[in-house]
Amino acid sequence: MSRPKVNGIYDVKLEGIPEVMKKLEMKYGKKAMEEKSDRALIAAADFVKDELKYQFEEFRDTGESINEMQRGVPETISGKRRVMIYWEGPKNRKNIIHLNEHGYTRDGKKYTPKGYAVIAKTLEAGELKYRSIIRREMTK
Repeated sequence: MSRPKVNGIYDVKLEGIPEVMKKLEMKYGKKAMEEKSDRALIAAADFVKDELKYQFEEFRDTGESINEMQRGVPETISGKRRVMIYWEGPKNRKNIIHLNEHGYTRDGKKYTPKGYAVIAKTLEAGELKYRSIIRREMTK
């Protein structure tokens, strides 16, 4: 499900979807299909966000990383629809998320925090459920 992280963003790739989407667009129209795919993306992104929140509870301190987790709105980037999950808020947890996910080096010593790689592990573990949500929403 997840591919390498680029600019702090994990990219999820579902194969075979473009062909299905083209056929559905021909049948129902581009606007209707975009609305349908947006609903599917939002439902799947909400699942991922909820899973991340659950996993973040394990190493919770103040809870700000959980409180600042946001789901964006569907947008088109390079011709593809996507929904971002990001961190935004007064405590600037976005700066800490990267350190938790990848660890850090200080004075020549590598540190791996309790939250090390939790985002990647959650994406990998939720791949089948994510795909089933997309499939379910698209068949409605």
